[in-house]
Amino acid sequence: MLRSASRLSVNEKAFVPCPVDRVAIRNWLQAAQRKARDGLIEQNSFDTRMEANYDACFNLALVVVNAQGWKPKSSEGHHMYTLEAACHAIDASTAMFDRVDAIRELRNLKYGGVARSQRDVDVSARVLEEFSTLVLEWMKAHHPAMLT
Repeated sequence: MLRSASRLSVNEKAFVPCPVDRVAIRNWLQAAQRKARDGLIEQNSFDTRMEANYDACFNLALVVVNAQGWKPKSSEGHHMYTLEAACHAIDASTAMFDRVDAIRELRNLKYGGVARSQRDVDVSARVLEEFSTLVLEWMKAHHPAMLT
């Protein structure tokens, strides 16, 4: 079962309450769009493209979490917790969270020197497309003014 930012703030001390920051939300949305475009540039390495797709997902998760009045703490696991809280907020399935989290884990392989492949880029692009659609639909339904 996915946990909310509120629950994760208590159980994992992963979040702190904060004011909704419309400027930051717009900036994260724009960053997500830029990263998504970077993921499509075939001249970029597979590593760069896959990581750009992940970064776009993470920026979208930050949008959702902040729209709910939370800020992730910079601590071990904060990316995973942010993705989980965002998926909970937008009522995504556990399977959706598992797919986004798998991209996070794939991204982290860079720390072991593991190169990414075209398949990794393709999978991360599909996950980004699905997650992006869910986030934008949720934002339109719950916080439409923040999208303008």
